[in-house]
Amino acid sequence: MGQADRAEPEGGMRIATLSKRLHRLSILAAALGLVLAAAMPASANESTVAEQCKVPFDLIDDLASFPNTARQIVAERRLTVVALGASSTQGTAASSPEKAWPSRFAEILGGRLSAIEVRVVNLGMRGQTARDMVDRLARDVAPLKPAMIVWETGTVEAVRATDPAEFAHVLMEGVDAMAQLGADVILMDPQYARTTARLINFQPYLDALRLTAGLPDVNLFPRHEVMRYWAETGRLMPRTREEMTKGNDDLYDCMAQLLAEVVDRGLRQAAHAQRR
Repeated sequence: MGQADRAEPEGGMRIATLSKRLHRLSILAAALGLVLAAAMPASANESTVAEQCKVPFDLIDDLASFPNTARQIVAERRLTVVALGASSTQGTAASSPEKAWPSRFAEILGGRLSAIEVRVVNLGMRGQTARDMVDRLARDVAPLKPAMIVWETGTVEAVRATDPAEFAHVLMEGVDAMAQLGADVILMDPQYARTTARLINFQPYLDALRLTAGLPDVNLFPRHEVMRYWAETGRLMPRTREEMTKGNDDLYDCMAQLLAEVVDRGLRQAAHAQRR
């Protein structure tokens, strides 16, 4: 039998394997659609983001369909998310832990997916680098078995002027380890503020995060650009020192609203596309 003859059955096997995978994905999406339909009425597909929090659609329109998240929702009717990050994830500038964005994200997404138990575990720690967080994955994250990890990073590296190539390497190591945990990943880049943007060169770290987000099941929530838009349009900008704490609470709340919207929308779009 010639080489071409041997290749034919191998190709046929590959096609059969792909067909089975697509079939499983179709079943998953159909099941996800039923779960989401039970979770919330059709009106939940409409935006519930507050007017002061809204940004142009093209800033947050390219997040993926979150397949690992979908599988956990369908199989267990629950969703476990880990928020991994530094001080802004920990919520050190908020008026209380309940006002930090992970707590608000849990409440808002849980409201949109009311038939599903949504749990967001906040593992943010002030001053943590990407390296520090990757080193915590096996000990702190893996036992929680999350279907989604929101990884906020890059700020500490920018402040310390860490080698961007080293940062990019750690990012790759981190998302590979998170994939091994069976989690979808949403990278969250550094915050934007006019004063810090003039003093710190964030761009190499923003670029590294954007490039890493091109990997399968890895997404980028562009917090830096979102906050730049708010600043340039005069939104969410405290005018006095007394307004600063409430302003931080409002920023965290808006971030949580946008993040909940894109996760919910990504799941629903995936289910809708597969039912066509």
